[in-house]
Amino acid sequence: MEIIRDIAHLGEKSLPHVAAAIGTFDGVHAGHQRIIRTVVGRAREHGGTGAAFTFVNHPLEVLQPDRAPKLITPYPIKERLLKSLGVDLLVALPFTPSLAKMEAGAFVEEILWKRLRAEFLCLGFDFRFGRGRRGTPDLLRKMAKALGFQVEVLPPVTVDGTVVKSTSIRDLLHQGKVGEAARYLTRPYAALGEIVPGAGRGRGLGFATANLVPPQDLLIPDGVYAGRVYADEGGYDAAINVGVAPTFGAGGRRVEVHLLDIQEDRAPGYGQAVLVTFWERIRDEVRFASPEALQAQVARDIQRVREILSQPSAASADWALLGSGSCASMKCD
Repeated sequence: MEIIRDIAHLGEKSLPHVAAAIGTFDGVHAGHQRIIRTVVGRAREHGGTGAAFTFVNHPLEVLQPDRAPKLITPYPIKERLLKSLGVDLLVALPFTPSLAKMEAGAFVEEILWKRLRAEFLCLGFDFRFGRGRRGTPDLLRKMAKALGFQVEVLPPVTVDGTVVKSTSIRDLLHQGKVGEAARYLTRPYAALGEIVPGAGRGRGLGFATANLVPPQDLLIPDGVYAGRVYADEGGYDAAINVGVAPTFGAGGRRVEVHLLDIQEDRAPGYGQAVLVTFWERIRDEVRFASPEALQAQVARDIQRVREILSQPSAASADWALLGSGSCASMKCD
């Protein structure tokens, strides 16, 4: 997959029959996937280039910073997902004040038509673009007729009668409903982290853990989760605690990962980038009366994790690809 990160470089190469998806694609959820697969399929039929035009940051960070949401899918993960869906060309630009001021018509003509040279554009039913969000599917259709390219606007995708939307998925994640969110994402919610030294208390309790500084964009609440952790060496089942370790009064928020069935000397080491996927929330984080009480509960948590990970689910459906490739290539900031 070729990646263009600077608008000045857009149009430097002559690409055949560009079919492009346009969107923020926060989440790369089931609806976004349909858009991407539509353009990739179109490109394959015509011997062309399947492209995705998106932004590294959320547009609201520029337009209304006080309302800007945390991203469901940080850019390094979004890039990997788009590549896995077959995208040939990824245009991933920072959303800037100058782009925010650009009229919708100028955006289509100057960037999508003249620079990207798109012959086919696909977008979701609710996507808006250009200054004041005045760019609509109807405007795009009119310009397509005038300029000579084709447009397809896809209807909403539903799961069990519910329209799949990034805002709804974000709400589920805020509530810790990662299993339900996975049904709309078609994969588990994921976050990037880097392993850092811990206090070593887990090892003393018989449960060696890897400690991660939680990323700033982590959407889920504190608690204990079943999930999987991907490092360069492979994927590992894991019991994951997000919180402040109240039994020990440890203070700062962190992510503690207990990798199941792995020898400590083969676990990922300090400074290594890992991808953490959250399959199901097991319980709240609570303060226990003693380390022994905590130890007994952790043993029960691990048993529950094994039960969850042994069952087919939306989290495990087809996204082993999340762990494919090198985690070191994804920055954790």
